[in-house]
Amino acid sequence: MKKIIKILIVIIPLISLNISKADDAAGDGRLQLTEDMVEYFKQYLSNKGGQKFPASLYVTIDGTNGVYWTCQIAQCNPGSTKTMSKECTSATGQKCKLFAKKRTVKWKNGINPGKGKESKFSKKMSDQELREKLNKLGFYNNSSLNSSSNNKSIEENNDTSSASNSYSLKGERAIALSWKGYSDLIAGIIDFDEKNYKGNINLDLPNNDGSCEGNYMLQKGGKGTWQLSCSNDMGASGTLKWIKDGSVTGKGLDFNDNKVTFTVSSKS
Repeated sequence: MKKIIKILIVIIPLISLNISKADDAAGDGRLQLTEDMVEYFKQYLSNKGGQKFPASLYVTIDGTNGVYWTCQIAQCNPGSTKTMSKECTSATGQKCKLFAKKRTVKWKNGINPGKGKESKFSKKMSDQELREKLNKLGFYNNSSLNSSSNNKSIEENNDTSSASNSYSLKGERAIALSWKGYSDLIAGIIDFDEKNYKGNINLDLPNNDGSCEGNYMLQKGGKGTWQLSCSNDMGASGTLKWIKDGSVTGKGLDFNDNKVTFTVSSKS
């Protein structure tokens, strides 16, 4: 019992330190989210199936892309802010900053306080309610805040939306994943629903190490991002390349900087 108490005493300050660092590293300044990123934020909040809890969402400084992490339990630490922002930057090719922690938007733009009820979102919000709150906090559809670079990003995003309207794909594909630390390939199934160029990933780890759930977001030009959150408190994220027949290759790093690569089968 004494040993357990000592361990808890050590852990609690570390958790507090991580929270402090995460808040200090939150984004600041003007930020306008594109339509795709609003949908991505909604996906982060929704906790689909009630099996995951939103941990943190990092967004590129132009508001066009991002990566989020989830946990299997309500209280968890997905990794240091420095590591997560680095992962997001590696996955998107752009500088990232912390946008939201759990369901509270931390990014400070002169309107959003970054804490309290005013900055907190609910997974039960309707599309309209979510967009209205983002607009009120200055993160969405605020023409007075749009710089020329933001306008360019929105135009580019609209081009992507137009492309997505002309393409859709549903089904399942086999995935073979190589994760440093595991001697064998990890096999699983991806459920595709690419009407909006987004999908889900579900797979079991070998040696009864647990299961992983995640998602991916495809972009025009054959690129995209992905992330996995596992029940053993591990996770990974990275980039992918895809073609319209369904085949995909991806690479990235886990929370301990171990290399992760995968291949998804093409359409049969």
